[in-house]
Amino acid sequence: MRRRFSTVAATSVLLLALAGCTAAESTDAETSTPTVEATESATTATTATFAASNGDCDAMAATLRDVESANADLADPELAAVCDGDTLTISSNSIPDYLYIATTPGSPKVSELTMTIPVTPTEADEPSAVPYLGALGVAVNGVPIYGPTEGTGGDVQSLEGALSVCGSHSGPTDFHIHWFGYADGVDCLYDADEAETGESLVVGWAADGYPIMSGVVCSDDECSKTTQLTSSWELTDESQFATDTWAAHSYVEGSGDLDECNGRVDSDGQYRYYATPTFPYFLGCYHGDVADDALSGNNAAAPGGGPA
Repeated sequence: MRRRFSTVAATSVLLLALAGCTAAESTDAETSTPTVEATESATTATTATFAASNGDCDAMAATLRDVESANADLADPELAAVCDGDTLTISSNSIPDYLYIATTPGSPKVSELTMTIPVTPTEADEPSAVPYLGALGVAVNGVPIYGPTEGTGGDVQSLEGALSVCGSHSGPTDFHIHWFGYADGVDCLYDADEAETGESLVVGWAADGYPIMSGVVCSDDECSKTTQLTSSWELTDESQFATDTWAAHSYVEGSGDLDECNGRVDSDGQYRYYATPTFPYFLGCYHGDVADDALSGNNAAAPGGGPA
């Protein structure tokens, strides 16, 4: 298992990067992503022990990494988590702790990010939209997590070569992740051996306080088989894939394993989001209430993305 983060007492200015990213050549079809063959029905998929649960701030903070530099020519990554009553504040400088592979002009630069989330999130009366552009959460290594939209308005995967195999790239204001990518022998948020075990892996935390998990889960209590959970969003208008990814996709209830927000209530009764290799990749909407100041500062992400 990768390294973990120990809680430290620190405070930060709330700064959040909002960025469209440099476009590469557009394509009309979704590019390939890491996939795991479904070996059992995901309706029966289970994980005996969940790595991320709400309600225990120290346990939530412990899912974050003790980040170390992986790039001699970049600033050292910085990440801190502070528990204060019923909130957890995560602060980072957005620099990755894995090898940076350039796919867009420029290189990752320091972009201070602070996200304050409730230790016990509140389910919203109605789901709300995630940002078109900008962070919707923070990965366990402090890198901002973005939604499926690029600066063009189209799907991030409509831009051929814009993302590394890790699902990340450097934008005008920060380095960020659009989808949970991994491959054999490649340094990413998790390596392929970790990602494909089916064990409960925390990818990051959303701005409403719910965890974002890897979508590869165990199919039985012994975890003798694994399955990739599937999104219930479908590409229904390919002509808009490269220009308006939200209009290009439609939520079809029951067509996949997850709800409209790309999450589910697990066997322990707690709600979690799951990463999928197809739209919306991380979140289709916020399942919980998001505080007005959860993500704020310079280039703060404005709410309002896909239909919710």
